[in-house]
Amino acid sequence: MEDLIKVGGRIKLFSKDVAYFEADINYTIIHYTIGKRKIVATTLGHIQERIGNGFIRPNKSFLINLEFINSCLLGELLLQNDLKVNMSRRKKNQLTIIVNKHIEQKKLQINNTLAIAQARKFGCKSF
Repeated sequence: MEDLIKVGGRIKLFSKDVAYFEADINYTIIHYTIGKRKIVATTLGHIQERIGNGFIRPNKSFLINLEFINSCLLGELLLQNDLKVNMSRRKKNQLTIIVNKHIEQKKLQINNTLAIAQARKFGCKSF
């Protein structure tokens, strides 16, 4: 089941559609996976309280969807839109473990999907 996020009184969106949230004083910029942006009059902390699993907060300014992260290297997250986001020193070790574990799980899912597709292609019916 998809997570529905309620932001403010009017905006409702699915977590899979959000790449990341970016803080801007008392406003938050919602960056969608399709490249659009929307500014809402609520703090990043307020959104973080309402959001479910699947997002990490690497620093004070960002709340990022794990699915939108390509890699994690040297205290930096590389997002699918090529944005680099620094992790705070205090959270760096813990978040590196979480992100790398998530990336490995994604790779396994992709490999399993490819193996199943290939087995079906050659007539295996055990999948």
